[in-house]
Amino acid sequence: MRDEVTRKALHLLSATLPVAWGLDIIGTSTVRTALIGALGLALIIELARASSPRMRELFDRALGPMLRPHEARTLTGATWLAAAMLLSVVLFPTRAAVTALWAAAVGDAAATLLGRAAAKGGSGTGTKTFVGSLACVVATAVGAWWLAGASATVATVIGVAAAVAERPRLVIDDNARVALAAGAAAWGLLAA
Repeated sequence: MRDEVTRKALHLLSATLPVAWGLDIIGTSTVRTALIGALGLALIIELARASSPRMRELFDRALGPMLRPHEARTLTGATWLAAAMLLSVVLFPTRAAVTALWAAAVGDAAATLLGRAAAKGGSGTGTKTFVGSLACVVATAVGAWWLAGASATVATVIGVAAAVAERPRLVIDDNARVALAAGAAAWGLLAA
């Protein structure tokens, strides 16, 4: 569970972007630039890890305990997170994009941390739980309400969309699914 908390701390750190953007501390161009930089760095690391056994060894030694088993041979969750956030900024109007970034950063983190804590006393078997889904709904809804001005009902619907997207195990990482589902729901439900 300690490695998962460290992993999700990176998610929660990325929540500074939607908070600063939603509160008009920074603008769209700053968010876009930060995410282009984050994705560029992530892709350079992914390329180095894939092409150099030495780089893979260094990466695994430094960050290996935080990786999920499938990430040893595919893109990491951090790369998916940066890509999903950037895509959300490109695809959605501001309020929907802010909601998407918040859902990916906080909604997904809440789902994992509370879900794993509830599953088998925190052993973290990787099984999705009702508690985790509920945490995703609530955390995402809070951000949609607070940062995007959604009503409680609309915010809850956006939270449900994020939780439904987070739940299945698919090839597309849940970081991307949560961001895009929350962003699409917000786009459809919030006035521009």
